[in-house]
Amino acid sequence: MEKIVVGIDGSETAQRALEWAAAEARLRDARLVVVHAWQQPTAALMSPYAALLADCATLEEAARHVLTDSVVEADLAGLAGKVEQLLVQGPAAPALIKAAQTSSLLVVGSRGLGGFAGVLLGSVSRQVAHEATIPVVIIPPTAASTDGHGNERDG
Repeated sequence: MEKIVVGIDGSETAQRALEWAAAEARLRDARLVVVHAWQQPTAALMSPYAALLADCATLEEAARHVLTDSVVEADLAGLAGKVEQLLVQGPAAPALIKAAQTSSLLVVGSRGLGGFAGVLLGSVSRQVAHEATIPVVIIPPTAASTDGHGNERDG
C-alpha cells in the first residue's frame, strides 16, 4: 500500500499541509504518516543550567501534544487505514527524510514556526526539497485575496 508522510510543527501552514496530505491519501487510497520532530533548544544546551532549562521529558510531552492536537484538528475521515503518528527527537529535515524513505510522497508546509517571516521557504522545507529522494510537495501559507491592485478584499 502506498504511504504519504507529512511533517507538522504546530504552525498554521503545517496544519494546511496535513489537510492536503490527508486529501491526497484519500485519492490514492494511501496510508498517512504524520511526523513531528523535536529537539532541545541550542541555547539551552550551551548553558551551564542546561538540565534546568531543557527538561527532555517536558519537551517530549509538549511535542507529543503538538502531534496529537494537529491530528485531532485535521479532517482525517475516509482514510484507507489508521493514521500513524511518529514523534522523533532530532532535527526536523533529516527526521522527515528518513521517515519518508519508503513512501511515495513527502508533504511539508513552506514555513513553520521559526525563522524570519519574510522568507518564502523555511529551512526545513528548503532542506527537504534539496535532499529528499522522493517527490516533495511544499504547501504555501494562505494568501489574502486581493482586488488586482494589491488591496485586500473580503470573500
